[in-house]
Amino acid sequence: PGPVAALGEAFGIALPEGMLTAQAGMARAALRLGPDEWLLLAEDAPAAVLLPVLAAALGGAPASLVDISDRQVAVDVEGPQALELLAEGCPLDLALLPEGGCTRTVFGKAEVILWRRAEDWFRLEVARSFAPYLRALLAEAAPDQD
Repeated sequence: PGPVAALGEAFGIALPEGMLTAQAGMARAALRLGPDEWLLLAEDAPAAVLLPVLAAALGGAPASLVDISDRQVAVDVEGPQALELLAEGCPLDLALLPEGGCTRTVFGKAEVILWRRAEDWFRLEVARSFAPYLRALLAEAAPDQD
């Protein structure tokens, strides 16, 4: 197989072929963010374990594997009002983003990677330093919870 297929096989999830789409399993996901860029998310294994396995799968093909796990924070927004809540801070019409779709955008002034996991379940990947700001904006935009 080619390097992309080999990488997906080693990761345990086929890397998505379509632009701005995601493939997900129980504890892993692959988001295609550009022609030659994927964000690999693994909740079940540390990068120190995964990186050597993925590098070996590439078999010397030109590629760059970068551990950004200490840079990124995931924030999930779920529920029947998730779309309405995200519309408060995101300029995109997220109703047009299909389930399994992902994109780079902003929420407020924070750059985020936004992934629509299900109809009313979104994950925002944000730089750790912007996470408190993002959470504050979400809390401000959220309807009162009694």
